[in-house]
Order: sequence, then C-alpha cells, then structure tokens
Amino acid sequence: MKITPHLIEKYLRNQCTAEERSAVNDWYKNFSNEPDPFGDMSIQDQENIRQSIYERYKQSKAQKEDEGQARSYKSTLYWMLGATSSMAALILIIVKLIGNQPALPKVQHTASLQLVYYNNNSGIVKKNLPDHSVVWLSPKSTLTYPKNFVGHYREVKLQGEAFFEVTKDKAHPFIIKSNDITTKVWGTSFRVRAFKNSPEEVTVVTGKVSVHERNSAKSVMLLPNQKATLLNHAILVKKSGSSIKAEMRIWHKTSLSFNDARLNQVFTALSKNFDISIHSSDAKLNNLIFTGDFTDQNLPAILDMIQQSVNASYHINANGVFEFQSN
Repeated sequence: MKITPHLIEKYLRNQCTAEERSAVNDWYKNFSNEPDPFGDMSIQDQENIRQSIYERYKQSKAQKEDEGQARSYKSTLYWMLGATSSMAALILIIVKLIGNQPALPKVQHTASLQLVYYNNNSGIVKKNLPDHSVVWLSPKSTLTYPKNFVGHYREVKLQGEAFFEVTKDKAHPFIIKSNDITTKVWGTSFRVRAFKNSPEEVTVVTGKVSVHERNSAKSVMLLPNQKATLLNHAILVKKSGSSIKAEMRIWHKTSLSFNDARLNQVFTALSKNFDISIHSSDAKLNNLIFTGDFTDQNLPAILDMIQQSVNASYHINANGVFEFQSN
C-alpha cells in the first residue's frame, strides 16, 4: 500500500481501516527506505503533521500513565531534523525502550507573542527583528513577527512591500509568508512585494532565495539580480538581467563621505549615486552643514541616519521622489 500525505492524516485522525493502520505502522519501522510522501507538502503542512504526531504521543503517554502502564517502559524522543524536507527528516520517532534507561528531556514547544506593525508613514521604516535581521517596511505595509523566534523556523508574515536583510542561521531557515507565496532563506537580502490585487514579486540583491507557490508544488530558486513574479495567483515567472539590478538600485550598498557639506549638496550626491530624485523645498534644511561617513550602506539606511541627525523626515511622493522636510 502506498503511503501518502492523505493516509498519514487519516492515521492521525484515527480514521484508518485496520489494513491502512497496519501499513502505516509497518512503514514507520522502515520509512528511511520508502518514497518521500511529504515531498509535495508545504513547509507549514510538514510542521503541522510533525506537531500532530507529537501531540498524539503526549496524549497516549498520559493515558498510559493514568492506567498505570507507564512503568513498563520509558519513551525516548528523537526529532529527526536533517537538512532535507523529507519525511525521514521531519517525523517524530517514538522508541520504546524496555528497562530503566533514562528518558530524554521533553521537547518544549513555546508559542511567542505575535507583534503586528503597520507603516502608516509615507517613508520607509526600519524594523529590527529578534534575530537581528532588519526589515525595511514600505508605506501602507504590514509586518507580523514574533517577539522571540522559537522552533525550527524564523517565520514572519508580510502584507505590502518590504526589503529584508536576514541574519545568517543555517539551522533556522527564515520564512516569509505573503498572500500566495512562501519565501525561504537562510541569510541574504531581497525584496518582497505582496500588495492585494497586484502580482506578488520576490527580487534578490544578495544570496539565494527559494520561492514556493503555496497552492501547488511549483517553486523557483533565485540568485542576485533575479526576480520571481506570481501571475494570476498560479504561475511563477522568473526573470533576470540588468533591468532588475537597476530596479533595486536603492538597496545596493555603497560608501560615501561628506565633510562640511550643505545638506542640499548631500541630497544631490545621493541622487546621482542611486539614480533617484532626493530633494527638499525647506531652505533652512538645505543650508544646514552636514558631516557624515556612510560605509557600506543602502539608501534607506543613509536617509534614516540623516533624518535622525538633523531632526527631519522624508516621504516618498506619487512620482517616487524622496522629499525632506524639517520636523
């Protein structure tokens, strides 16, 4: 009998026939040699199955303790968390050991408080995550993230647009869930666009990113200066080329230094360097003398430091122009 995700779900719900239950039990003992039934499952579905197995184990153990049967064996838990997403790497194995062998500590599952931030400003806002990753949230965008990352994944949700600079952690992949796609990374920088009623996009500046369409098994791998676009909520289109690099120009890092320069001269230099319009109609602000050293910074990071140092703010108008004004 073929072991499928549907059969596993029936097993977890106690809906299997005797023959099906026997097949799943036999497969448990030999799953490393069987085809992977989780291959087409999403990351979240895999995690849900694993959590369900663990909860069934706890319920079974509690029942045996209530019935006075727990003394006949000790249960040792092994989380098979390998580098692949196969069933062999995800399933919770319960090994019954006869005798007085000590049990391993219980696996702890602690939910973390979810924080929701909506950028109602007209400029890009910087948010620092618990793992020291940085998110640059565009106007009218919402980021949902945990107060602390717990478990195997670092997962956030996005509605709108944001640029991510993810701290490297190979043991804990970083997951961004947007409308219809899931983006998975370990440490890189990239932009996700996920506005309602618009095609979703993922564009990479550095590193490598995998993009998965959640309603199917379709996925693409992206490298620097490549973009994936989801059309009609179903078709992932991959593009690359110099036009994509130009599109992401404000996110490419550079080094600039200013010494006793008027602020309008700083705006002119930044406009030329990033090929974008930055200016101010505030004469007093333009004539301020500015000294600053920006090493390996993208444009939003530079503008963030300027507005803090001169007590000003900026907004992005309908034409994509960055306009500064005094606070």
